[in-house]
Amino acid sequence: MLASDWKKLNLKFREIKKEFNLPLEKEIKWSYLWSLWKYQRNSQNIPENEQFYFLKDRDYKDLINFVDSSLMLLSDLNYVKIIITITSNVHCPRISENDIFKMHIQDSMGRIEMELQGQEDNLCVFFIDPVSEERNKFFRDIYFYLYQRGDFIQNYSHIKDSLNLEYSHQSAGIQFADYIAGSFGGFLKGYKSSKKIFNNRIRPHLRTGSNGEILGYGIKEIPKNDEIRTLIMEKLNN
Repeated sequence: MLASDWKKLNLKFREIKKEFNLPLEKEIKWSYLWSLWKYQRNSQNIPENEQFYFLKDRDYKDLINFVDSSLMLLSDLNYVKIIITITSNVHCPRISENDIFKMHIQDSMGRIEMELQGQEDNLCVFFIDPVSEERNKFFRDIYFYLYQRGDFIQNYSHIKDSLNLEYSHQSAGIQFADYIAGSFGGFLKGYKSSKKIFNNRIRPHLRTGSNGEILGYGIKEIPKNDEIRTLIMEKLNN
């Protein structure tokens, strides 16, 4: 998304939190929705040491509506393009975890660079949710390595030379990415609420090729796997 629209999106996101009477300083993670659902389904009390304990008196359906309302803000940005990369553990060959992460980062960098080609005044800045000190260093080092090397892209002239770390609870953007990834995962598993959110709020903004094709452009399996692509295509068509 354009940097000029960032402030507007963030302010509207905070307004939606207020409308749902949710604490502004707290992050509503996608995983909280389903953890809350499990406890409520089983009529169990949520332990105080759970990160989502502050939601103990909220119906998980309200939080689904909150996520849906939040992602609806993307419709205000008719130019926005979403790119999702996915790995199927079941179908993935024996590849090291670091190599898998490298392939995801490389694929995202390449698609962003191709998207911005011809827009000389634009520069993309990448933000990522930190994981651990060791993993964060790996992410930043591999990003810089790919940037310097160029790899299959001759020159990353539209991407900033360093990867930025941003805490998810302090970043509306990271939270939006969490909702996008979470609802897509739920969509693949056939969950009704996830399918509705994905089809209505995310699918219209997926990056496409010149022929309108989503797979390989807005959704990309890592590593390339025709079987996985066919499975995703079947779910999209249904």
